[in-house]
Amino acid sequence: GFIGVGVMGRPMVSNLLKAGFPCTIYDVNPTPVEALVAEGATAASSAADVAKACDIFMTMVVDDAQFAATLFEPGNAAQNLKQGAVVMGMSTMSVSMVRDAAARLKDAGIHYLDAPVSGGEVGATRGSLSIMVGGPTAILEYCRPMLSVLGANIYHVGENVGDGQAVKMINQLMVCVHNAIAAEALTLGEKAGLDKAMLYEIITNSAGNSWIFGDRGQRMVTETFSPPKSALKILVKDLGFVIDTANKMGHPLILGSITHQLYKMASLKGWSNLDDSILIKLMEEITGLDKGSDGR
Repeated sequence: GFIGVGVMGRPMVSNLLKAGFPCTIYDVNPTPVEALVAEGATAASSAADVAKACDIFMTMVVDDAQFAATLFEPGNAAQNLKQGAVVMGMSTMSVSMVRDAAARLKDAGIHYLDAPVSGGEVGATRGSLSIMVGGPTAILEYCRPMLSVLGANIYHVGENVGDGQAVKMINQLMVCVHNAIAAEALTLGEKAGLDKAMLYEIITNSAGNSWIFGDRGQRMVTETFSPPKSALKILVKDLGFVIDTANKMGHPLILGSITHQLYKMASLKGWSNLDDSILIKLMEEITGLDKGSDGR
């Protein structure tokens, strides 16, 4: 079963269907559901109905609140899962949330596998995601056939639920900072009178390149901010998790904290639902290069 068939979930389910796995799906948006039904998926009317139909219950939701509601609101999934079923959380969530959820599910005889992914829409479409798994080896091996369809790299980072989210948290810190420096670098080039497209081509073939620059930098050059491939609000949320966790550890995050302020500034401009590469528009405003565009 699969909950959340948006930008990431839709191609993931499509790949599972192509590999011969039956999928019962639910999303509040009917459009991707209808498209996947045409590929062979079964649509459910609620998360609870998905839970009744499956042994492995996969989620790709926006945040902690959606995840908790999907599982634990009255009449929802947890009450309808079979004993011995596995819940697999595949989006970025807080370590505390997944550990609390795992404990509650364990009391009901349900397993939890922490399995956040990285690789974006491209990786989801190609089945080449990196999957960071935290949880018992036996549960990972039970789920491995499905995970192998979704990802090229499956990392078992620890036996404890939450270990996967801890690794994903560090990855997201780097994603957020790399995206910000990509925007800053391209803006500096603009200020120097350089062509952004030329600069992008040179950097992607030079030592300053990164996966994020190659991906987000292209959208910064073409100003393709809508529809989003990775919404700004997601990175605001993810970096918030990172900073909260670091604060609890007493660990300073100097670049991360500054970067979070930039993302929040961009959000206040009404750009939360645009692609996170929209950050270049904020940098252009700050540096006096703004062309008066709203990013759309």
